[in-house]
Amino acid sequence: MPDWLTHIVIAAVVGELFSVRKKSLLFFGALLPDILPKLVLLRLFIPLPALDYTLLSAFHTPFVLFLVTLLIAPLFRYRYKIVVALITLGALTHFVSDALLQHFSGGVALLYPLSLKHYTLNLVWPEQSYLILLPALFMYGLILIVKRENREAKNYGTRRTAKAD
Repeated sequence: MPDWLTHIVIAAVVGELFSVRKKSLLFFGALLPDILPKLVLLRLFIPLPALDYTLLSAFHTPFVLFLVTLLIAPLFRYRYKIVVALITLGALTHFVSDALLQHFSGGVALLYPLSLKHYTLNLVWPEQSYLILLPALFMYGLILIVKRENREAKNYGTRRTAKAD
């Protein structure tokens, strides 16, 4: 899986493309599929009951994560539908970036529970996530430059017409 920085940068690219104002929800959604299965690491610090924690890996599937999003959306002070949409969009960026990797376990179960088939594009190994991060950073910078140029061109045109009047 790409590191968390890569997931955040990809979510930032999508947020800029769609002009999302609440990017923090996108970032949260981009990290959520990795955060929930990692809760088992709490037992390193806190004594937890001896249960089968492999069920937490189900949170790394789009369907189960969408159900979790429906449950946690009321915890945010924004409109429910917008919170669900932004967290889900962030999670989708996570699953797409995970599908770019070569997996020993077969890939990402995108259609779970309808299908147990795992999907992957086998483009890069997990330790080569910089091959995803660098183009994503370049795209993010390019988008910011284009948006700034468009904003400056619009302001320049507005100032010229105001002076002409």
